[in-house]
Amino acid sequence: MSKWIDFNLAERKPKTNIWDVLVKDGPALLGQVRWFGRWRCYAFFPEDGTVFERQCLRDIADFCEEETKEQRRIKP
Repeated sequence: MSKWIDFNLAERKPKTNIWDVLVKDGPALLGQVRWFGRWRCYAFFPEDGTVFERQCLRDIADFCEEETKEQRRIKP
């Protein structure tokens, strides 16, 4: 999906999942994508000290949007 980052399933929970967002060319953890209940969607929770350029942000936003759609399809 992304040229620079990977999304790895970190935890499968009963209702929602958690993904680690990692750099493709190294073991650096950039943050996690988790369900954010108040907004009723998946959101990105960045690690302290991380910086992102616009394409990585688009890739993360697209991933959050797709997973939110899937979550709503499975569990309305």
